[in-house]
Amino acid sequence: MKRYAHHASTTRQRGVALITALVVLAIAATLSAAMIWQGGLDERRTATLIQGNQAMEYALGAESWAEQILQRDLKPAQGSSIGVNLGQDWAQQLPPLPVEGGQIIGHIEDMQGRFNLDLLQGQGAAAYKAQFARLLTALNLDPAIADAVSDWVNSGNVPTQPNGAKDDFYSRLQPPYLTALAPMTSVSELRLVKGVTPQAYAALLPYVCAVPLNVGVAGGAPGNGSAPGGWTLNVNTALPLLLTTLAPSISEDQAAQVVAQRADHGITQADFNNIIKLPPSTGGAGPPATGVTSGYFLLTVTAEIGTTRVTMYSLLHSTGATVTAVRRTFGTL
Repeated sequence: MKRYAHHASTTRQRGVALITALVVLAIAATLSAAMIWQGGLDERRTATLIQGNQAMEYALGAESWAEQILQRDLKPAQGSSIGVNLGQDWAQQLPPLPVEGGQIIGHIEDMQGRFNLDLLQGQGAAAYKAQFARLLTALNLDPAIADAVSDWVNSGNVPTQPNGAKDDFYSRLQPPYLTALAPMTSVSELRLVKGVTPQAYAALLPYVCAVPLNVGVAGGAPGNGSAPGGWTLNVNTALPLLLTTLAPSISEDQAAQVVAQRADHGITQADFNNIIKLPPSTGGAGPPATGVTSGYFLLTVTAEIGTTRVTMYSLLHSTGATVTAVRRTFGTL
């Protein structure tokens, strides 16, 4: 009996030792797997940071390149009768540029070929509000949005437009917020304005910009009319639909004639005036100002390195002598 009891005890001890060894082995395997997983995450995180920094440097390098291209193209355009046009190098769509570990994609757009929402604030705003309402109608959008945008960028706490809105309207929303009461600094602010649905914003985006007029626009060939900050719509780069919004009397055929004549080499202001005759100024208020020069351009550049993608939007301003970046945003306008 003693021998049997001793044998049973020994067997139990061995069983406990085996279970203990298996538990220790399981813990060690779990810890090892966790360490390998964490090490992989750290490695991936480090690679992402490195790739992100590399992509950022490539994007900034593309910005410097764009500044040089604009500088080269705009210098001879200053004072030219044709000015800035879509036949110049800055307007050409380049294929993706391969770089170590990825590629860079980018293009430049003339912001003075768009309607500047900040023209709805200050001197001459009435004429531009009427133009904006015509643009909304042409896009099958509610023209009442023009009133709401006008109230958004102008000071005061009481709505001044029939379909406008101020803090009393926006503070009741969920989540609540306040009216800017100042010029827009980003076209994305439109998404906050009364009546601007995601569909309306998408429809407007190719035709509008938001450039505060506290920075003078580079001079150039004379234009038609005047606007705050010297802003003019460049008839060489504006989309045909936007040309039709300059006055109620302008037809699509006239806009198409302008586009055909300017082709890829530009058109003079005089030739434009021969095709589209804007109404004269009345009561001190003239039609929207047009011209053939531009001072603001938007560079959109995407740098892809490995699995990392960085998209940068850079607003470039030409003073006539230099071209510099005045605003950068990442990911979205």
